Amino acid sequence: MMTRVKTAALAGVRGVAVTVETDIRRGMPAFNIVGLADITIKEAYQRVRPAIFNSGYGFPCERITVNLVPAGSHKTGSHFDLPIAMGIIMAEEGDWKTEDTVFLGELSLDGKINPIKGALPLAISARENGAGNIVVPAANAEEVSILEDVRVIPVENLSQAVDYACGLLEGKVYKGRKAAAEIKRSIREDFSQVVGQESVKRALAAAAAGNHGILMIGGPGCGKTMMAKRMPGILPPLDYEERLEVTGIYSVAGLLSEERPWISDRPFRKPHHSASRAGIIGGGTRPVPGELTLAHRGIIFMDELGEFDERVLDSMREPLEEGVVRIRRNTEEVTFPAEAMVVAAANPCRCGNLWNEKKICTCTERQLAAYRRKLSGPFSDRIDIHVKVNPVSREEISGENTSPPGMSSEEMRILVERARRMQSKRYINYPKKYNGNLSYEEAAEFCVMDEGAGRLIGQAYHRLNLTARAYGKLVKVARTLADMEESEVIRERHAAEAAMYRITEGTECYVR
Repeated sequence: MMTRVKTAALAGVRGVAVTVETDIRRGMPAFNIVGLADITIKEAYQRVRPAIFNSGYGFPCERITVNLVPAGSHKTGSHFDLPIAMGIIMAEEGDWKTEDTVFLGELSLDGKINPIKGALPLAISARENGAGNIVVPAANAEEVSILEDVRVIPVENLSQAVDYACGLLEGKVYKGRKAAAEIKRSIREDFSQVVGQESVKRALAAAAAGNHGILMIGGPGCGKTMMAKRMPGILPPLDYEERLEVTGIYSVAGLLSEERPWISDRPFRKPHHSASRAGIIGGGTRPVPGELTLAHRGIIFMDELGEFDERVLDSMREPLEEGVVRIRRNTEEVTFPAEAMVVAAANPCRCGNLWNEKKICTCTERQLAAYRRKLSGPFSDRIDIHVKVNPVSREEISGENTSPPGMSSEEMRILVERARRMQSKRYINYPKKYNGNLSYEEAAEFCVMDEGAGRLIGQAYHRLNLTARAYGKLVKVARTLADMEESEVIRERHAAEAAMYRITEGTECYVR
């Protein structure tokens, strides 16, 4: 007898529909799995057989062949245990009506169903392929409950899954604690706590408004990290589709828990400067998401940029431009989304004292040259905004300065939302399009300048000796600055401010 049970497989961070075909025939007892299954799936026999016995069902002493359809794509994951077991029991107990149901779950030897990685993207795939019911481990039910228009059936053991399949267990829609509700953000770290640095805060607001990468260069202790950590608070909250996307990534990476079953805030990732290429980009024998993918729809903060391995920075260039990481394994290519905003911070030199009037720089000329080369290399050329961060004076720290209070996160968020509304109207036919990721052709179409702005940007191109890429980024930043003022045309003042964000301090750290 042959049975068919629906399930899904992971391809990167996306699910792919899979059908588990189980054929049981007379012959010498054997158990074979075909269809490009990995070692975890091939070991399923050692888990499925005792789980079936210990759940009170019989295991056939016949020739069993399990085929994973489509057979031409590689499949991995222990979540195939449950559909394989269901196919075998179905062949012995009777043909149940499960055409509209997808089964996901890893089995323990006693028949209990363990939580799995990637439950949400697997469930999304099931919904997209017409499944109305999804049987998942009880520990994953909260995570999957964020899905709309689908019935989630949590099961704790194999017997409950069988009872549901044969109609003895009524499947109820698992709504979860907060899945359908918007989660109100509580912002504890506010830009109003940052003393001074108003020009840098303005640049950070522009970066958030247009989804531009930004590099802050300044000595130790001037507030670069403090400001970077407050960036998520001025970004718009994730919408429903973005929450599904980001939560799916964290599910595949195994970074969800019962306390945090979904991701409701924009990610903020801060990899250490000693991180490897695989740690940043992703990889491994079974490719897993790296920091760049974990920062998708959020921020990746590259602190101490000058200390990162140049090979790691070079490997980030293409993913940042394309918004996707591509990893080749044998004959297949795995892709991970990587639309993250880069916020980088660096000292002006290796010791950090190059611009400090009270301390002496101890770097040699050779060290300075190597450090400048890294900061002005191909990776930095792909960062739209470069800004110098000056030390804060004692008067500002102590409150003796009578200057008016600086911008708060709420005020900066208003600027960001205003600019993003302008962009959503302008790029209505381009989903998730921002000024920062406009192509050359799109920039030429949408970045309309008045005569003064065009003349000033032309002068900046020649005087700063900009590359063609840097010129394009200057124009796109000017477009964002105009959007922050709700101006359809780029004015001369917008171009002048954008040009300021392509230089830092003198010739020592001339970033192009």
